[in-house]
Amino acid sequence: MVILSIFQTTFAQKNAYDYEIAYKKALQTFKSGDYEKAQTEFGSLCNNRIESSFVPYSFYFNALASTKLQKYFEAKTTLKNLLALYPNWNKKDDINYLFSNIAFEEKNYEDALTYAKSIADDSFQDDLAEMKAFYIGKIQSVKTLNELSTQFPDENILLEKKNKASSVINSKTVKNKSYFNFGLLLPLTIEELDPERTRKNQYVLDIYQGMKMAKNTLLKEGVSINLFTYDIANDTDAMLELVNNESFQKMDLLIGPLYAESNKVATAYCETAQIPIINPMSNNQKLLDEYKLVFLAQPSAGMQAIKAADFVRRQAFLGRNTAIYYTDSQNDSTMAETYRQQMQKMGYDIVKFEKILPFANDIESKLPESKVSHIFMATSDKKAGLSMINALNKKEVMYPLVTTAEAFNSSNLSNGTLAGREVYCLDPEFVDTEKPIVDAFRKEYLNRYGVLPSYYALHGYDIALFWGRILGRYGNNIRKGLDNRDAYKDGYNLAGFNYIKSQDNQVLLFTTFQNYKFVLTK
Repeated sequence: MVILSIFQTTFAQKNAYDYEIAYKKALQTFKSGDYEKAQTEFGSLCNNRIESSFVPYSFYFNALASTKLQKYFEAKTTLKNLLALYPNWNKKDDINYLFSNIAFEEKNYEDALTYAKSIADDSFQDDLAEMKAFYIGKIQSVKTLNELSTQFPDENILLEKKNKASSVINSKTVKNKSYFNFGLLLPLTIEELDPERTRKNQYVLDIYQGMKMAKNTLLKEGVSINLFTYDIANDTDAMLELVNNESFQKMDLLIGPLYAESNKVATAYCETAQIPIINPMSNNQKLLDEYKLVFLAQPSAGMQAIKAADFVRRQAFLGRNTAIYYTDSQNDSTMAETYRQQMQKMGYDIVKFEKILPFANDIESKLPESKVSHIFMATSDKKAGLSMINALNKKEVMYPLVTTAEAFNSSNLSNGTLAGREVYCLDPEFVDTEKPIVDAFRKEYLNRYGVLPSYYALHGYDIALFWGRILGRYGNNIRKGLDNRDAYKDGYNLAGFNYIKSQDNQVLLFTTFQNYKFVLTK
């Protein structure tokens, strides 16, 4: 028994010795900056069966390497295991500091400040102050700052940032200005805007050129706007750098960005500065949730569904039931669900509510067995429209179809394809070329640029014209202007705008196919 005891002790000492050598090697790897390799090496050392004082350090440096690699979930899991296995380890402040750092990186400010508050060691205070200043300095949302300063009234950095944000807001309260600065945050990907060259992002150039023409129209109406273009794609760092630029902070309105990550930063900045931000292309209603002065130039998927239900209410469709279908995208399912809710409010029975593939066979297998007043299909797939028509033909049923204009590729449609069918399209991008104002714009655009304007040029013109008029007439009292029905009496190339008690454009056109083209419904 004595011999066995000596053997076990010697074996444990040898293991501890080898462990220390492996630990120091992993530490050198970490210090060299090879965090991927260090994470692997420390991970293999996270073994509490070895009796060594270095084991908890292996857990800690494994978590620190994960943090450097932005693998925050792994880092938090490792730290929790460290606390569970070594609850009395004397480096708890180091653990809480790392927890705080991770929470700041994940923008979980409440947890970050809570962890920081639990650290009592004076030696950490300078580093904590620096970390708080760095991350809190990035917060643009006034709402977030207000909530945090209420929860953590002793955090001076929050108070300073909040006061700075308030001073920016106060600087924007001048109602009457002789000019307004519009910041266009668009993915230009070119050094200079050159209408002579066609690019894959031509639509962006078209929007800009339309806005330049609106600038001239506004000048005749006594409103002066300056257009500042910024090449912004889906780059958070570039957007953060821009909002901290002093000249950029003179903008009175932002248009864009078109991408989610840069849009988050821009929206947070606009909330701080209390200026409107207009998304020219998206119909994602979630963009409206964060800030009351975010606006969609096109109606959201949900708003389109509401307007579709109102359109159906005014038609002479027979029956009080419907079948609803949608394809793969999030907007499609959002539109379908909103339409279902609207129909139920109107007392309609929902016979079918199904996701479909954009193929005739799949659609045919899901068509209702009993008669319905109409079919609604929410889709952004250009194959779905013709597939639905083919499926209805196979079933030999003539239900009216209400769907999106995106459902059809009009270039391969003929009058025979839709012969005898009632097909109505939600068409936010419809251009009525017979409209006098559109005809005049097309001629002027052709004379200036040598090409006929696309939808995007007309859209850019209308956006700049509308918001220039709102700012020119109502200054920074934007909500008052938008809720005034007189603000919508002016004419526009496209459908126009309506933001009365809304951040979502409430105007939507409906079209039907006649004589080889889509025309407005009567």
